[in-house]
Amino acid sequence: MIKLKDLYESHHDRNEGKMAKHDAMECASDSKDVSKMIQDEMDLPEWLEAKITKSADYMNSVKDYLSHHVVGGDNMKEDMDTPAKYSDNEAKLHIDADIKKMSKVLGKASHDVIKIMMDGVKNRRYDALDIQRGIKFGPFNRTHEGERPFMSMLWNKVRSGFRRYSPKGKLRK
Repeated sequence: MIKLKDLYESHHDRNEGKMAKHDAMECASDSKDVSKMIQDEMDLPEWLEAKITKSADYMNSVKDYLSHHVVGGDNMKEDMDTPAKYSDNEAKLHIDADIKKMSKVLGKASHDVIKIMMDGVKNRRYDALDIQRGIKFGPFNRTHEGERPFMSMLWNKVRSGFRRYSPKGKLRK
């Protein structure tokens, strides 16, 4: 019988660190090349700017993870069982209460965003697929980081409900 622990250990016996390091170095080299190609006055397509932003965010997430969750040294053992501790018990109580409040605010915001989408389609200002296109491909300077994925998630959640407001139940006029 194969134990999960054995599977985990055999999985980590490989040269994964070496491969990840190679990929990170290649990423750094590509980033350096790209930064030399881009001039300050260049007007880049929004999709390209988004890819650069996403790449930077991904690499920053890797750096944060390695900085905070991996004990240094050559062994690089992950602390998989112990999450970071709260500063104290009172802090835990406060953050739990505030997360509940934030969840309520986001729930209301979700409702309001969906209502705006529905009103636009009901009043025939645009059709349902215009919403999808506007979220995905519209100018990126209209939103802050995280808002676009939030709107996209809401759209995916409710898009089937838009069929009733469209001719013949289709999302496109």
